[in-house]
Amino acid sequence: MKKYSIGTMVARIFLILYSIIVIIPFAMLFLTSTKSNAEFYKNIWAFSGDPVGNTIANYSKAYTDGNIGSSFLNTVFICGAAVVLTLALSAMVSYAITRRRLKRAESLSFLYLIGLLIPGLVGLTPMFLLARLLNLLDTRFILILSYGTGTIPFCVFVMTAFFRTIPQDLEDSASIDGANPWQTFGIIILPLVKPALITAGIFCFLDYWSDYMRGLLFIISPEKSTISMRMLKFRVVSGFKIDWGVTMAASVLFILPVLIIYAIFQRQLISGLTAGSVKG
Repeated sequence: MKKYSIGTMVARIFLILYSIIVIIPFAMLFLTSTKSNAEFYKNIWAFSGDPVGNTIANYSKAYTDGNIGSSFLNTVFICGAAVVLTLALSAMVSYAITRRRLKRAESLSFLYLIGLLIPGLVGLTPMFLLARLLNLLDTRFILILSYGTGTIPFCVFVMTAFFRTIPQDLEDSASIDGANPWQTFGIIILPLVKPALITAGIFCFLDYWSDYMRGLLFIISPEKSTISMRMLKFRVVSGFKIDWGVTMAASVLFILPVLIIYAIFQRQLISGLTAGSVKG
């Protein structure tokens, strides 16, 4: 039987307790989504008397009242396009900083690091004024542009660590074989930094998915709203009474894609966070 030290046992007990604390809110969220409003107010800890019927009713109402279908497609399109934009720009910037031997590469890298210290809300007012000037308000493009450019400093921070680990001999060999810088970047370098692209892309997608401030600021038409904006519809149903079953069902529909994406790319995400820290 394998023996563990006291420190290891304490750490494991702490992690188990922490996991329970994290899981409880999600369990309560799903449990409430299977109950009627009367059952919720009667006992929030009890199970539903008709879980199947209440679940179907709550999720159906959440889907139809919140117009989850169209807002889901809008959000997937906006987030997907923004991820492609930010990864493309960040990869090119990171490549130029780390591989093209610029005279002020360190200063440029430091400038992008400063961008990590500036809260995203600071740029909303200038972005709104620019969108109004360019007649981009109430368009999906302004959300794509806002999301895609706002996370470039973070993506550059992640990718530069990966680009620095690539041996210079690969680029020298490609240059001898007649490859130009664009071919070297696209054919040789990008496949090698795939973990960085996946890691940065997942973090950006999760950030875009949960954001609603930019949607409230730039979008007016209901048919162009994102899924996070639709969640505001479930705050109050009548007066000050909230239909908690429907609200929690909508919350489950909101976080379910995030959980699925994290479950699918968990291995790549963990390897991506650690691979760039090791040279060689």
